[in-house]
Amino acid sequence: MFQNVDVDALRSTIDQASAGASTRQSVVLEGDWNFRDGQPQFAATLGTPRAGQVTLQADFPPHMGGNGLAPSAVQYCMYGAMACFASTFALVAALEGIGLRSLHVRSTADVNFARFFGLGEAPVIEALRWEVEVESDAPQEALDRLLQTAEERCPATWCLRNPVPVQASVRRR
Repeated sequence: MFQNVDVDALRSTIDQASAGASTRQSVVLEGDWNFRDGQPQFAATLGTPRAGQVTLQADFPPHMGGNGLAPSAVQYCMYGAMACFASTFALVAALEGIGLRSLHVRSTADVNFARFFGLGEAPVIEALRWEVEVESDAPQEALDRLLQTAEERCPATWCLRNPVPVQASVRRR
């Protein structure tokens, strides 16, 4: 382990992929709307390889029709992207042997709900900004290269920069 990254396991996975093993993984998530007043509006239970099931709840703030009892879906979206980017940054640093004593990421965005309200076509989020702060003895050039590599490899960054087809359907239970 190096900086809470199992570098040996990561390198083994990369070696297997280099040798032709599949790099694909199917992800399926399911969740339910909560119809009880005064409760968070949505919940999903996600499985983890070691910790078992984890339930996440989402709720709009009161001015958006929710109860404000849990983070909003937009916060989770930003959190997921930020966590993916931070993870990618930390994993690349570990693979390259760049020592980090701390890694802090701040995510900011201006959200425009006009489209959600049916009041226009403006982008919901025009820009997502990540400010990365690290404590490290590595030279600034190495940190800049690390940032660039993390931006190039991060799955969430790729999804945000490239259109991902979304297909929705509805059926009766």
